Amino acid sequence: MRLIVRSFRCVCALGLATLAGRSQTGLGDASLEQLLNVEVTSVSKKEQKLSQTAAAVFVISQEDIRRSGAVLLPDLLRMVPGVQVAQIDANAWAITIRGFNSQYSNKVLVLVDGRSVYTPSFSGVYWDQLDMPLEDIERIEVIRGPGATMWGANAVNGVINIITKNSKSTQGGLASASVGTDADAQGLLRYGGRLGQGSGDGATYRVFAKYTRQGSGTLENGSDGADGWSRVQGGFRTDWNLSPRDAFHVEGDLFSNRESQTRQASFVTGSLDPSFRQDIRTAGGSLLSGWSHTSASGSETSVKAYYDTYRRDNLGEPEYQRTFDLNAQQHRVAGRNDIVFGLGYRALLTGLPPGYAFSLVPAKRTDSLYSAFLQDEIRLADTLWLTLGSKVEHNAYTGFEYEPSARLAWAPSTRHTLWAAASRAIRQPSREEVGIVADLADIPLDATTTMALRLYGNPRLHSEELRDFETGYRSQLTKRVSLDLAAFLSFYNHLSTIEPQSPVVHPGPAGIIVEIPSVYANLGHSTNYGGELALNWNVSSHWRLSPAWTVIHVNTGLDPISKSAPFADNAPRNSFQIRSQLNLTRRLSWDQTLWWNQRVPDGSVASHVRLDSILSWKVGEHTQFSLVGQNLVSPAYLEFGDSVGVVGTREGRSIYGKITWKF
Repeated sequence: MRLIVRSFRCVCALGLATLAGRSQTGLGDASLEQLLNVEVTSVSKKEQKLSQTAAAVFVISQEDIRRSGAVLLPDLLRMVPGVQVAQIDANAWAITIRGFNSQYSNKVLVLVDGRSVYTPSFSGVYWDQLDMPLEDIERIEVIRGPGATMWGANAVNGVINIITKNSKSTQGGLASASVGTDADAQGLLRYGGRLGQGSGDGATYRVFAKYTRQGSGTLENGSDGADGWSRVQGGFRTDWNLSPRDAFHVEGDLFSNRESQTRQASFVTGSLDPSFRQDIRTAGGSLLSGWSHTSASGSETSVKAYYDTYRRDNLGEPEYQRTFDLNAQQHRVAGRNDIVFGLGYRALLTGLPPGYAFSLVPAKRTDSLYSAFLQDEIRLADTLWLTLGSKVEHNAYTGFEYEPSARLAWAPSTRHTLWAAASRAIRQPSREEVGIVADLADIPLDATTTMALRLYGNPRLHSEELRDFETGYRSQLTKRVSLDLAAFLSFYNHLSTIEPQSPVVHPGPAGIIVEIPSVYANLGHSTNYGGELALNWNVSSHWRLSPAWTVIHVNTGLDPISKSAPFADNAPRNSFQIRSQLNLTRRLSWDQTLWWNQRVPDGSVASHVRLDSILSWKVGEHTQFSLVGQNLVSPAYLEFGDSVGVVGTREGRSIYGKITWKF
């Protein structure tokens, strides 16, 4: 904590000293009032002011992205209170909201322009497959807490919705290049133009190509982590204004990753098996189209369809997935009722060919997901809104599921909003939990006897359930200070566990195999509570400080009949951050972010501090230079540790320079 105080004093002193002797222009980003009234769409699938939203929402704006110094999407999410980001190695992250973090975190739904990027094989996200040009992101809306009424299963602890820019706002050319001290490098080339002759509200497009390379980290013994990776990606987006009331867009991308990791031969925790380098190859792409229409009465209708596919060779196993999704919704206002409703269908083809240490039964499977939702925001008074709604889904594993919510928002003035919410959300079983057959380890007991640890899926698994209660207060306290406070109490039931079964003896000509089988079950539960506090303080027209504090207590337990190992509590009880945005001159800015995470309760990660700093200089109207330092305070440390056989690596200090040119 003393290190935090010293760093904070240094930031404040340098900022005040600079401001005392200079005459400068303002920050150039939104005022506090504008920040509170920014339009968000992720909570209700319609535009609504953040200040009147009955949910814990954080918006990462274009300006935040530009000034963050982040080169990868996970580093951007570090600025969101309540979001836990931990890097496992150079190409793997553990990212969650409000607890239950792991490499395969399965209670957060991640979207790109409404396209779900979760992987049904484990209900999580491959973050290394989600690298994208940060310059093309309009904003990122992060919902802390359930979003299942709008988005369905797996939107349990939160929703991360990445919204990209309309191609109309990315006209002309852009080239950027960066190089760092750890063999890290990126290059981006983007160009936008118009389709057809003339100007006005016709069709526009953009195309891009991006290359990313990340160097390796180091193992605890100081050796090379062999976890570097590279990525090539290309994509496009086109937007048409078909009429004053109709808009249509199409976007798509292709990518190819080459990666490696240091792994252990066994998946048993604490195994002394030697580690080895494992290569990973993954490639895929997506295509999305959307149409929206506004009627003469003001009602809005939209239809969206997308196709997503990837193939991933990990541990020598060629996993593949193909997704087709079609959904339609309508938004209309009738008196005091603001109604949104819609229908959806999704087909998921997943596969893993037989003959590997991991296999799925059946090896190839197509599942269908049907859904419908209805939400009504009722204006009870000029300052009071009640929102009721529910989503109903039918999935291939547990049948019909319902996910209702009730939200109340009271805004006694334009500067103060109190809200409360109660929700039910579910996480449907993953393909792995239902149909996996895995050889975890073979342990010789003597010359003729081997103990074999096996893991099997459970086709009768239930959905995990969350019953969540939240409340919050959002206010512009003064012209210079705004506050956003949220608190939550969450009850989880039917959490997934791995239950050991009775040994089975298999005699054979080569010797005796004593099989120790384990099976997935729903014998876990948890009660979580905590809150997030975020402030924005405009110290002057040139300097903004944004401190935030997160508190969470995770209290997991097992049903009396369970024989599973206890859940690991790997969420730090307290986390703190402070962002400083400072304009030194009209063309020179200096931004810093300091993070502190408390030691996690299970002891796997120690308390640590991270400081990132970015100095940006605009040269003319078309060129910008940036010098970025990451993790400047602490020496190399583990942010997460080992995960599912992956050996965690230490990410140390790094410095890189970047140049961006618009033409």
